[in-house]
Amino acid sequence: MIRYFSIALRRLLLRSASNSVLGFCLLPFAFLPQASAQQLPMHSLFVLNDLLVNPAIAGKNDYNLIKTNVRYQWVGISDAPRTFIISANIPYSPEKVGLGGYIFSDVAGPVTRTGINLAYSYHLNLGDELKLAMGLFVGMMQYKINGNEIILADEEERYLFEGMETAIVPDATFGVNFYTDDYHIGASFNQLFHSQIKQDLFDKSSESFGTLTNHLFIHGGYNFEVNSTWNIEPSVLVKIVSPVKPQVDLTTRLFYKAQLWLGVAYRSEDAVTVLVGFDLQERFQVGFAYDFTTSNLKKYSSGSNEIVIGYRFKTKKTKKKKGAPLI
Repeated sequence: MIRYFSIALRRLLLRSASNSVLGFCLLPFAFLPQASAQQLPMHSLFVLNDLLVNPAIAGKNDYNLIKTNVRYQWVGISDAPRTFIISANIPYSPEKVGLGGYIFSDVAGPVTRTGINLAYSYHLNLGDELKLAMGLFVGMMQYKINGNEIILADEEERYLFEGMETAIVPDATFGVNFYTDDYHIGASFNQLFHSQIKQDLFDKSSESFGTLTNHLFIHGGYNFEVNSTWNIEPSVLVKIVSPVKPQVDLTTRLFYKAQLWLGVAYRSEDAVTVLVGFDLQERFQVGFAYDFTTSNLKKYSSGSNEIVIGYRFKTKKTKKKKGAPLI
């Protein structure tokens, strides 16, 4: 039945070319052969949980962090993507080794993508303040397609969409990150295995109904200390997936006493975002973002929203730069 799903869903993608709403709603099927798009979830609050972007971030700080991300994409559109993540970032050996990872669930109508990624990183001193980290994610993902939840314009094709299809695939990401207390610049290479999505992972003859596309993420940021009260932090994230046009996220946050902050972001050809958050007693962290859609989808969606909640524990007695925000 995998072959029928692949043929039928590609047919739906072709039909949706002239329908912006249906085209966006079918983005979760973009992993199918002959279809290309960004397959990984968006994160407007990537500045609060950059471990999701790059495994080299694991162990960057001298304290442990537990965070949860919840994102509702394109509010107002039925079966739009929803993403749920729980992550951990742990400095196993101070200034040398970092551990971490995250569990995720990405749901879009009849398609569900769940999995786990475990991170290992190694940090090197390159100078007085500059460090280089190299990290690796390894994990597994499960894809599910519930054919019974797919609404068809022509019910005569229902036989193509019956039952539940599942596939488990391995995945890996390699990342590097140069950083100091003031700035960072890094890159990650995602979905390295270019895995085929098929029911039987170990059977070479098993039919595949898709392939994971390689993604390149490039990120950077700088923390400007205006004075003892105010800090400004601009950051950028560039997402490159062949053959589509690269997408750029530009974010700027203004901090008050490293505790309260307000920000604005722009995602090319997609949205303008307002961000707000606070840190409480250097323990709890909360951030909220709302995307105002700027693409043609704004006719049908009121926007997207995302929240990150974090907890910092087992803080070690190390020198913290005055005015530096809790990451």
